[in-house]
Amino acid sequence: MATFRSFAKINLSLRVAGRRADGYHELSTVFQTIDLADELEIRRRLQAGVELEVRGADLPSDERNLAYRAAEAFLRERAPAGEGVSIRLEKRIPVGAGLGGGSANAATVLLALERLFAPAPDPAWLQRTARRLGADVPFFLVGGTAFGAGRGDVIRPLADAPPPRGDLVLLLPAAGLSTAEVFDALGAAPIADRGVAAAGAVPTSGAEFAAWVGANDLEPAAFRVLPALAALYTSAVRSGARRVRMSGSGSTLFALYDAAGVAAEAARFWPAGIVWKRVETLGRAAWRSAGGWESAGGE
Repeated sequence: MATFRSFAKINLSLRVAGRRADGYHELSTVFQTIDLADELEIRRRLQAGVELEVRGADLPSDERNLAYRAAEAFLRERAPAGEGVSIRLEKRIPVGAGLGGGSANAATVLLALERLFAPAPDPAWLQRTARRLGADVPFFLVGGTAFGAGRGDVIRPLADAPPPRGDLVLLLPAAGLSTAEVFDALGAAPIADRGVAAAGAVPTSGAEFAAWVGANDLEPAAFRVLPALAALYTSAVRSGARRVRMSGSGSTLFALYDAAGVAAEAARFWPAGIVWKRVETLGRAAWRSAGGWESAGGE
């Protein structure tokens, strides 16, 4: 058995150029790994199929779960006939919060099974399968800071954004948001006549962290769907945050404060019932080390 950590992300920026012919929206986004993580214990077994146990969240443990589907895809195409896998998933990343927990789990399963079954590496297969599983999944094969185009699934690794100098805080409303509902509220028209930003439009690695935090074009639609989120955004701005952004399609906001240790004082501005958590960013090397990729082996 081997243990891996499956890290969440925030979107430092997310721009939408409009709806594509296939019904998806054309995006450009900058992903950033943070140190909030689920844990997966994964074991090979001499019995075909996937056995998944989920703890810490009320989630399905069958093909409705992305981690299960990732394991199925690997066993079908990359594992010896008749072998299977047992997975125990401990959830700590909130569900439906725009933090990519399910996508991170799926990518972690793919990477872990490549390691545990030890076939010849096939990065092209990993990327192709990740894109079939979901738009965010390919990023979680890369980690650190990365640019995403297309549906967000065409990934270009970037030099790591510098860590924030002050407090980086997640603000977690009680209500989640459906990605489909937010995109429906956005509509079919382009947000602006600008096309999709190029990777060169993001700051260089020498810029301070705050300079990496740009716009999220999904915020107005999310605020219409969940007005309480707009109120939380306003309260976070009034609390003195230097930057406030929604991650992905929500409902998590992240707030950047210039000084360390001020989040507890800022919390008095936030509506009652808001859960908040101070987090750190993870560069690509730290993501690999903390995820278990440097030490894991087969059995």
